[in-house]
Amino acid sequence: MTKQAVRALALCSLVALPCIALPLARSLDAMPATLQGGRKQVATLIKEADRKPVAEAWSIVQKIQDLTDGSLSEDTVIKGLIAAADQAGTVGRLVAARSLLDLDEDGAYGKKAVELVQDVLLGQGKLEERMAASQILGDANLRTSAKIAARKLLEKVVNDDTANQRLRLSAARSLFTAGNTRLSRSVLLEFLKSQDRHLKIEGALALAEIGDMINARQVLETIENDPTDEGRLAKSYLEYDRQAHFFDLAIKELNAKLLNREYVEEAKRGDHKDKLRLLRNLMKMVKRLHMEGDKIDDNELIENAAKGMMRSMDRFSSYLTSDEYARFAFDLNRDYGGIGAYVNVKNGYFQITRPIYSGPAYRKGLLSNDRILEVDGWSTTDQPLDEIIRRLKGKPGTEVTIKVWRFGWPEPKDFTLQRAEIQLPSVNWQMLPGKIGYLELITFGLHTGHELRSAIDKLKANGARGLVMDLRNNTGGYLSQAFAVAESFLPKNSLVVYTKSRTEPEEKFTSRLTNYCKLPLVVLVNENSASASEIVAGALQDHKRARIVGQQSYGKGSVQHLRVIPGKTGEPFQDENHDGRREEWEKYDDLNKNNKFDPGPRARITIAYYYLPSGRCLHKIIDKHGKVKNPDYGVIPDRKVEGFTLKTKDLWKNAVINELWQSNKMQDYVDKLLKDKSKRELLVHLAEGDRGSWKDYPGFEEFYKSLDTQLTKDDIRRWVRIVIREKVADLRGNAWPGGRLIGDYEEDRQLQAGIDEVLKNFNEKITDIPDYVPTLKLEPEKKAKPKGEKVGKSKER
Repeated sequence: MTKQAVRALALCSLVALPCIALPLARSLDAMPATLQGGRKQVATLIKEADRKPVAEAWSIVQKIQDLTDGSLSEDTVIKGLIAAADQAGTVGRLVAARSLLDLDEDGAYGKKAVELVQDVLLGQGKLEERMAASQILGDANLRTSAKIAARKLLEKVVNDDTANQRLRLSAARSLFTAGNTRLSRSVLLEFLKSQDRHLKIEGALALAEIGDMINARQVLETIENDPTDEGRLAKSYLEYDRQAHFFDLAIKELNAKLLNREYVEEAKRGDHKDKLRLLRNLMKMVKRLHMEGDKIDDNELIENAAKGMMRSMDRFSSYLTSDEYARFAFDLNRDYGGIGAYVNVKNGYFQITRPIYSGPAYRKGLLSNDRILEVDGWSTTDQPLDEIIRRLKGKPGTEVTIKVWRFGWPEPKDFTLQRAEIQLPSVNWQMLPGKIGYLELITFGLHTGHELRSAIDKLKANGARGLVMDLRNNTGGYLSQAFAVAESFLPKNSLVVYTKSRTEPEEKFTSRLTNYCKLPLVVLVNENSASASEIVAGALQDHKRARIVGQQSYGKGSVQHLRVIPGKTGEPFQDENHDGRREEWEKYDDLNKNNKFDPGPRARITIAYYYLPSGRCLHKIIDKHGKVKNPDYGVIPDRKVEGFTLKTKDLWKNAVINELWQSNKMQDYVDKLLKDKSKRELLVHLAEGDRGSWKDYPGFEEFYKSLDTQLTKDDIRRWVRIVIREKVADLRGNAWPGGRLIGDYEEDRQLQAGIDEVLKNFNEKITDIPDYVPTLKLEPEKKAKPKGEKVGKSKER
């Protein structure tokens, strides 16, 4: 018996009425014919739609829906739509997509609808057809993956400044429903500034549609009396908003009366004596009246009040929640038990951005860009970054098994690693041409002084004649380590820094070492060099021990102490290694049952100011109006050199380079070269320095042509070399100091100036060393202003 016969008999047995009297053969013959006929009807309507302009074709959507009210099932119509759409033109595909969304109650065909309009939106159709496609992608019935796909397509159009502006506007309106409300609103706001009146009106109407009447109102009021469709629509939006505003005022007035009654009762009870009454009443108002008041708890409101209190004192005092303090402590104390790798989520995958070359991961053969798919059988896909990192960390000596995939591997591989005590380096170093040692200090962590002295010893052993110490973008850390770094270059009993406090006696820090480094020294600083960096640079400048090169530093000359808040001491833990800090593998009492260790909040409070040996305070003083009162704050370089920035006319390059970087084309080019072992030595040479020429890069000209880009060959060479340096770091097992264009003597003009300053100690210039000449970016040195001349005002950063 056939499947159709079984189904027919089953239906008859359930209904047990006239079905039994029908000849079985007749019902079996009719089913395929009905299905086939239904598909033909749908195909005919889609072809009819293709013959119409898009504005008239929407009537076909209703005709397709009417088919389901007659003899055809929705399933038959949907299958007919899918079959017909694959052969249809642009308008037919739009009608099919619209009809699929209208008929598809379960969201099963949303992705198909998005696929049907994709090519229309991205350029196959006429302008009106592309706008219709964008409107379909804003359908509120799209579910999960279909909605994400629609959002990405709309974002592509919205972010394309060269696209037709009417299309961008339409796409921005739909993008709000598709989930990217921030980008949608920001683009629609752009249209309010348009010189094209029609676009300005359309932008205002779109903003009104997404509920932003505050920004839309002014434009809508100018057209609400116009005898046009836009005028009538504007009038409707404005009348609705006015009515809503009226009811809102009434509700607010009622709530105000209720609250006032409570305040009167509090006053009668004498509650006005409670100095915290203001905060209590504000909390009540927030909980009762604010749009998000029902979603916030009292603890969060109290913590935010504490943040405001500390922030009102000065720029650097702050209240750190338990989570914020945990992150802050880790950044300073860069030791932990783990596999030894910098990690992040990129393109949806959890991956190693760079291994720590002294750690277990690198020793086992893991490299940059390897994807970690599982941790001990637990999938990392769509998991929070902090949770994945927590699972990778553990007690040193314990094992963790990870599943790893690398580009070029046919399938993932399992690696079992033994966790180790990982110390993230705070100092990187390199020998530069001319026997100049380059030292980069990333932060002032627990071991920075020791790491620095070790690096100096290695550079001296390799014949270093002078040093450049890079403190750019180093925002500080431990005062003890700033002192340790400074005294590494100063004679014994040299004053490094002293502090003055309102509540504590003056404290002086004087160098203690007899065996200090005497090599010529230059220190690099910029506007992001702060706190401990400024103490070191300022002390070395005051003692004329180092020349300072770069830009005026940040101006943070205040001392902050982290204090435990009474009653908020955090959760107890077993300090097995007796270091005073809780490691990921150490047991703790989860008092609040949130499955994570809470060290408790901290008050970061300013207790003193730093003063340099000359008696000058580094601190930038800002009055209540935001005006800087001491333009000579921070450390002012002996030789001012601006960092690398693109000229205004070249800013377009940033977007093009970013797109190329995201496409991985440059990475793929380098990966192909790395596969050829005979070329690896060349790549190492290019990473160290390519003399500004692309001619030594194998197959470069052909690769450049394949990019079809307006960027110059030199632009591409520069960024290909950045990729090579990142890859070669894995080959040599040692990170390059700096990052990308910073710390690279061929690209970094501030570093070049620092090298030039060191060479002056030997009556040499940077142009005397051939390796520097081809890529030299230094401008002629400006003469220093005579002493006593006022330093010009500096913009606050």
